[in-house]
Amino acid sequence: MLLAVAVALSFIGCHYARLWVQPMAAAAEFSKDQPGHYHRVIGLSPSIVEVIYQLGLHDRLVGVSRFCYHPPEAQQKTVVGGYVDLDYEAVLGLKPDCVILLEEQKTLATKLNAMGIHTVILDHASTQGVIDSISILGKAFAKEPLADQIVQTMNDRVSALTQKARSTKNRPRILVCIERDTNSAFPDRVIAAGNKGVHQEYINLVNGVNAYQGPVAYPLLSREKLIHLDPDIIIDLIREDVWKTKGRDTLLRQWQAYGELRAVKNKRLVFLHEHKHMIPGPRFIDTLEIFAQAAAITHE
Repeated sequence: MLLAVAVALSFIGCHYARLWVQPMAAAAEFSKDQPGHYHRVIGLSPSIVEVIYQLGLHDRLVGVSRFCYHPPEAQQKTVVGGYVDLDYEAVLGLKPDCVILLEEQKTLATKLNAMGIHTVILDHASTQGVIDSISILGKAFAKEPLADQIVQTMNDRVSALTQKARSTKNRPRILVCIERDTNSAFPDRVIAAGNKGVHQEYINLVNGVNAYQGPVAYPLLSREKLIHLDPDIIIDLIREDVWKTKGRDTLLRQWQAYGELRAVKNKRLVFLHEHKHMIPGPRFIDTLEIFAQAAAITHE
């Protein structure tokens, strides 16, 4: 349940990258104008922790939030809570000189600033925000050459994917299932990606069309609504623990209960279950590639 909350909060975040560094306590011996002078860092989201490791800053990382599974070494770091239950005592015990958070965690940042701790706030709710965050942290930690290299590689991959996708007139209608009741014999209480968020962006980048065109950002869809939408492709996000417990065959049978759906009839149902697909982060291009592969398949 906590993971589902974390995923939802990450998806429904803001869409504008921003760096916020507040004054530290008077005893601090460095300032925001001295890049690289942060030596004890806490990352408060899995995606932030991934960027920290990408930039080779793991030796400065002293604390992480819950659900930081990648890279595996991150699981050895001290956990200081999650999105909604940050343990401030644990944070203070680690004596950080910088805590890195997401836009949707601004409330936490306000409290940390009051404790005299620098905060850096990043946007990971959009692909450009993720890419920009690498540059922001590269500058903050004097890792600009490496950050520039990573950013260039990411931009090149995105550009290649989008150019290939837009070279075809095929524009499939894609439904992204963010969450659903996987204990039911059929897909019940389906929460879909609506007109905002990173999944809408993925659909646009691969030259697709969101099957849901309503005003709600994350609509709850009934069977009748699903049948009315009748998507060409369904991309079903499944938590890793559910994937291991249920297995692909069971999850597929659930969708087959909706055999009248075009995506089910044409076997254009894609399951995404790895952690990297659940929360937007620096490996979002792996997810985008799967969207592109699904959108590229044509059926008579």
